[in-house]
Amino acid sequence: MLSHLSRISFRSLVQLLAVAAMGVAGPAWLCRKLDYPDNIVTQEGPVGRPFDPAAEMQKLKKSKPQWVLIGNSMLNSRIDQEELSEISGWKARKVSQGGTQSALWFLFLKKVVLESGARPIVVSIFFRDTDLTWPDFRTKGMHAELIDLLEGTTQPEWKTVFARSDEARGFEGRIEQGLQAVFPTKDLRPLARRQMQERALRLTRYGSEFNSSGRRVELNLRFSLKHLRRDLGSDFAPSGQSADADVSSSGAVIDPGLYEDGPKIFDPSPQASFLPHMLNLAKENGITLHFHRIKRRPGADHQRPDSTYLQAYLVELRKWLQANGALFSDESPDLGIRLEMYADGDHISGEPAVAERYLKGFWGLAGPLLAPLKPASGPEPK
Repeated sequence: MLSHLSRISFRSLVQLLAVAAMGVAGPAWLCRKLDYPDNIVTQEGPVGRPFDPAAEMQKLKKSKPQWVLIGNSMLNSRIDQEELSEISGWKARKVSQGGTQSALWFLFLKKVVLESGARPIVVSIFFRDTDLTWPDFRTKGMHAELIDLLEGTTQPEWKTVFARSDEARGFEGRIEQGLQAVFPTKDLRPLARRQMQERALRLTRYGSEFNSSGRRVELNLRFSLKHLRRDLGSDFAPSGQSADADVSSSGAVIDPGLYEDGPKIFDPSPQASFLPHMLNLAKENGITLHFHRIKRRPGADHQRPDSTYLQAYLVELRKWLQANGALFSDESPDLGIRLEMYADGDHISGEPAVAERYLKGFWGLAGPLLAPLKPASGPEPK
């Protein structure tokens, strides 16, 4: 009797292991056979990336800019590189991508600007409030693909910054790393997302003459930021209103957005953020870093007050940057940057008059800081 039960148990165990092996081996094999994002070709042609590091490096090699500006849409909505070059007399170029934060700005500096061999004199980084010491902000989701493309997680600085969080995850983190080795989801996510988008676009094009690419353009225009209410806070609403909220002179509470969840104390240690690693890279390569804080959307009185903790944070940030040879400018106190100059959230309007007005103000702040670094040859700033 026991022998018979043992045979049944053994057979059941073998069957269970076989099913489990097929369940793991099959998907793992498919993961390595499916096309990777670089190989995706739709009916309208190959799929390109919104930010192509190789193409950016090639542009930097060719143009050899004296001044590189790094950032996200805060930079893109404020600065036109050709107009900046004209007004400043510096050969300027942007290396930016909307939605990126400090982890990717570090990678832009290390893996794009420095590896291009362009060696600019100055690199400016546009930031909001506590961006510079919030390393895990926007490193997941759609940004994970670009981080992987730039080999971010393999960089020694990355391991230093995220060592604490990796240790805190313990056994769970090791399990996740093991599963990633078997199922490379980081490579398949872009493929799956693109395929789902293409199917959805094809399903919604009935009644129109657009192909899927045309439908994509149409929907992007329809849901573009210019159609949003202009008084919406940037990013997303905070999880709850802080007792130390920003309040304008009129008494109105200004929405801090996601920054309510950011760091409250400035920490310059190498384990806390990518900021000290950026400074080290700049020093090693003879580059001066310039950090420019943008003015977030003001109230009706055109002011954007800082909370008590943010005031203290910025004092320490400025002091530390200047002590380490970096330049710092802050447009937040400028009442000339008025509410009507904003499009949506913290983005500046693209209207020509507004863009010109903003650029003059920015150069008024940055120009005196960069003047001692200007090479002798070349056109004089206007």
